[in-house]
Amino acid sequence: MMQTQPHEETGRHLDYLDGWRGIAVIVVILGHFWLDDFKPGVSTFGVDLFFVLSGRLMAEILFVRRAELPTFFFRRFSRIYPALFAFVVITTLAFQGTEISHGPTAALLALTFTLNYAMVYAHPVALLDHLWSLCVEEHAYILLAGVAFLSRRRLFPVGALIVALGAAAMLNGIIRTELGASVLYTHWRSDVSVAGIFLAGGLWLFLRKRQAPWWVSPLALLIAVVAKGMPFQVISFGLSTAMLALSITTIDSAAPVFRKVLSAKVLTYAGLWSFSLYLWQQPFYKLYREGAAPTPLLLLAALATALASFYLVEKPARRALNRLFQNRAGKVATAGRIA
Repeated sequence: MMQTQPHEETGRHLDYLDGWRGIAVIVVILGHFWLDDFKPGVSTFGVDLFFVLSGRLMAEILFVRRAELPTFFFRRFSRIYPALFAFVVITTLAFQGTEISHGPTAALLALTFTLNYAMVYAHPVALLDHLWSLCVEEHAYILLAGVAFLSRRRLFPVGALIVALGAAAMLNGIIRTELGASVLYTHWRSDVSVAGIFLAGGLWLFLRKRQAPWWVSPLALLIAVVAKGMPFQVISFGLSTAMLALSITTIDSAAPVFRKVLSAKVLTYAGLWSFSLYLWQQPFYKLYREGAAPTPLLLLAALATALASFYLVEKPARRALNRLFQNRAGKVATAGRIA
C-alpha cells in the first residue's frame, strides 16, 4: 500500500501530510468549478495550503536532512518536469487555434518558470495561468537552496533568517495591495507569495522539537480559513498565511482525531495525485467557464486525464530519472574509491 512507503522526499511517511496536500487540490478544484462563483478566492486558499506544506518539507530536506544540493535539484526536476512538459506540449497543440490557445511563447515561459512575472507585464498565457504558483515554488526552492549553501559554510540563525524573509514578502504583498495593486501585481509575484513557504519552513525549524498543545494545529487552521475571507490584506493574507504556517508546523502534535481525518484514503490518494490533478483541472476549468460541456462531465474528464498523467508520465518518469541518477552517482562514488 502507498501509505506504508517512506516519503520520497523526506525518507519518512506521514499520511496526514498527504491528506493536507489532498485537501489543497480539492479546494482548488471546488473553488474553480463552484465556490469561486460565490466567494472569489476560495481556490487560492488551496494554493496557500500547498505553499506552507512545501515550506515544511523543503526545510526538512535542506536544513535537517541536509540533502546535497545537486540531489535536491535533480529530485525537484524528476518530480515536476516530466508531467509539466507533457502538459504544456499537449495543451499547446490541442488548443491551438481556439479561444484559449496560448502559443509557443507562453509554453516557453511555463517551461522556464518565468510565466508569473511575464503575466505581470501583460503577456497572455490563456489556460497556463495557474502555473504561476509552480513558478513561485521553484523560485522559493532556489532561494532556500541558496540559504542552505551559505549555512553549510558559515553559522547563522537559519530559522530566523527564513522567517524574516517570509515576513518581508508578506509585508511586500500587504503594502502593494493597500496601495491599490491587483492580484496580478501582488500575489502572482514570487517576491510576495513565497511568504507562506518561508514562514512555514522557518517556523518548522523552530518548532519541530517542541510538543505543541493538541489544539494548536486545528485551531490555527480554523483561524486561517476564517481570516482568508476577511476584507483587509493584513488579515486575509497576513494572519491567514501565518496561521496556516503554524498549523502545518504543529500538526505532528495535533489531536489524533485531527490527523486521522487527514489520513483518510480519499484525501491521501488525492494528495498522491495532486500535481497531475492541479495541472489538468485547468483546461477543463477553462472549458467550464466557456460553457463547453456539463460540469460533471468536465470534472470526470479532468480526473481521468490527471490519472493518466500520473500513471503514464509522472510516476514512471520520476522513478526512471531517480534510478538513473542513483546509478550514475553510484558509479561516480565507485570510481572515486578506486582512484
